[in-house]
Order: sequence, then C-alpha cells, then structure tokens
Amino acid sequence: MIQILKSLIVVVLVSSTIAYIGSKTTSETFATFFIVSTTLQFIFFYFYNSIITYITRMKLEKENLEAIKLINTNNVLINCEACKKLNTVRVDLTTSNEFECTHCKAANILNIEYKTIVKTKIPKNELPNK
Repeated sequence: MIQILKSLIVVVLVSSTIAYIGSKTTSETFATFFIVSTTLQFIFFYFYNSIITYITRMKLEKENLEAIKLINTNNVLINCEACKKLNTVRVDLTTSNEFECTHCKAANILNIEYKTIVKTKIPKNELPNK
C-alpha cells in the first residue's frame, strides 16, 4: 500500500512539473497538460510492467525446463564391461545411454531394463488365544 502511494506521489509530481512548464511555455492550460502527462505515464508504465512480466515469465519457464532436464538425468556408478573398472555415468532416461570407459577407453552401452514384481503380503503374526 505504501509503495502504491509513493508511486502515485511520483506520478503527480512529474505530471505537475510537466503541466507547469507546458502551461508557461504554451497557451494550453495547466489541467490539460496535467491530464495528458498523467495518462501517458500510466500507459507507459502499463506497457513497461507488461514487458517485465513477460520477460520474467519466459525466464521462469526456461528455468523450469532446465530443472525438468536435470530431473530426467542421474549419475550412476557402473563397471565397464571390458575392464570391469568403476565409472561414473550420467544416465538420461529419455535417450540411449552410451559411455566411454575412463580407464580402457572401451565404448559401452548402458542397457536399462524395467520389470515388475508382485508385492508380497506378509501375514501378521497371530497368536492363538489362551
């Protein structure tokens, strides 16, 4: 609320200054210059705020897309199939994953398999009543 009042005071001061100078240098009245300059300020700041909002929204969407890309990638420790030494590999679940061993330089392909299993229900330990 205080910020809005400060903004309105600045608009009135700028409009009054322009109206005073305009009414002294031309035959138009103070009120005409005041109304026109106030209207132009509101129009300017409306478009200015719209542009700033649009730019901010685009940056936020870009950051969200980058976050989604990071969510889809993971680092795993996996052995090279040729030399059996451990490698850190970035895995992207949306593409084919290939890596070169850091030790023997052999080309490897990471095969990701998905399979389901049935969840086992463990019976509660029921004791007979004595």
